[in-house]
Amino acid sequence: MNPKKVIVIYKSSTGFTKKYAEMVAEELSCAIVDYRTVTQALLSEYDTVIFGTRAHAGMIDGYQKVKKMFGQSTAGRLLLFVTGAMPNAETDVVEGFWHQNLTPKELSEIPHFYMQAGLCYEKMCLTDRLMMKVASGMMKRKKDKSPQDLAMEQAIKGSYDISSRQYIEPLVSYIREMPQ
Repeated sequence: MNPKKVIVIYKSSTGFTKKYAEMVAEELSCAIVDYRTVTQALLSEYDTVIFGTRAHAGMIDGYQKVKKMFGQSTAGRLLLFVTGAMPNAETDVVEGFWHQNLTPKELSEIPHFYMQAGLCYEKMCLTDRLMMKVASGMMKRKKDKSPQDLAMEQAIKGSYDISSRQYIEPLVSYIREMPQ
């Protein structure tokens, strides 16, 4: 793979997305750049742009800005990966997230990948910690909890890391199998 053709852009607040972006860039021997330094001109230097970010409050953090820059660049392909605390096995929830955030056209045209990561309260900003505390309190007070509710309640109790190199494989395989 020509390293000048692919770039990984990442937006990471607690380190999980950066960790995955570094794994992808290492595996593909391609460039990697922090979201804060990305420009339209930079994207135009590459054929394929991989944007990695977190799921934040049910949204794809930073996606609108990258989508706009990509649209104004001459780069040919955009791929997306999102990290979050939801285990990959929760396929219905992950699919719902994609349908909530991407248009039908984007769902069919932008390859998208979810990578379970975890929570790191120690690196979260105050606002995010407060949001998680509110969510945790709501889950504790909820009556007649479903198995998903119980799993979520357990999952947001504290920091944890469920990321794994195996979760980059679908994205890496997709890139390697793309026609040049």
